[in-house]
Amino acid sequence: MSRRELVGRSLSDAGYTRIQADTYSYLTRVDLLKKLCSIDAAERDRAEVHSGALANRSIPDTEDNRLLCEPQFEFVTPQQLVAIDFFLSMHHYAPHAFSALAVWHDVNVLRRRYPIPTLEPLPKTDIVLHGWYPVGQYDKEAPATGLRWFDAEQWNPYRHQGRPGRYARTTGGEQTVYFEEAAQFEVDAEAAYLFVNCTYDTAFLLDTQHRDAIDSAHFWLNEGIVKLPTGMAQRYQDMAKRGQYFARLAQRLNLTPAELDAHLVSRAISNAEHDGLLCRDRRQLSLFANAA
Repeated sequence: MSRRELVGRSLSDAGYTRIQADTYSYLTRVDLLKKLCSIDAAERDRAEVHSGALANRSIPDTEDNRLLCEPQFEFVTPQQLVAIDFFLSMHHYAPHAFSALAVWHDVNVLRRRYPIPTLEPLPKTDIVLHGWYPVGQYDKEAPATGLRWFDAEQWNPYRHQGRPGRYARTTGGEQTVYFEEAAQFEVDAEAAYLFVNCTYDTAFLLDTQHRDAIDSAHFWLNEGIVKLPTGMAQRYQDMAKRGQYFARLAQRLNLTPAELDAHLVSRAISNAEHDGLLCRDRRQLSLFANAA
């Protein structure tokens, strides 16, 4: 359960979110990415050594050996890396922008490797509901604007003059950074490859260490490298607001990730109390409807 996320992915009608072990945590996702990138790097290293052996004729020149001079697989392509970075950037524990690309840089430029450990199976445990934490509409204790990017609103008229003058909005009417749509979630493979292999270098990494994590989601959308599914912008806006809300809550309260988890658990109300709030709200709504 320590590798699971505590923050719920949806809001109740009372403006609360569930505090319970759910999807993989941010650190677990990053750990998996480090291992996958390490496997890819090891395969490229193997291919390079094999190619050298073929060149100096220490192995026979056969069709199979020529084939093995190239990497035989790639778990994380630049296109997939950008998609991973987009989603990680909306997580409240992401420490800075372009966190997935920082992992790629760590493995492929700094040449750090993260081996696969031998794991023992664990017994199945119960998933405990710690309670419900009040967030309103992700505006109760900390502001959250999600995918809206004020920097782009200032600079886009100069950098992208051909775009419509109005700002992009979700289906719910919320203002966001410029984004393009496709039939499904889409990453431009060529643009991703060029950015990862040509643009993103050590200087870029260092320059973005102080930027908020959500800024990389803004960047991918504003540059058209990531496209959202048609009509689904509100869903991604809600994801971004959730992550940004808890990131800013931790900042306001000066809490580490572990301390924030403890704070959410200690301040959550019980399931019975939450059910009582829902019943109260339904009664008030019913009384209002009858009076009207």
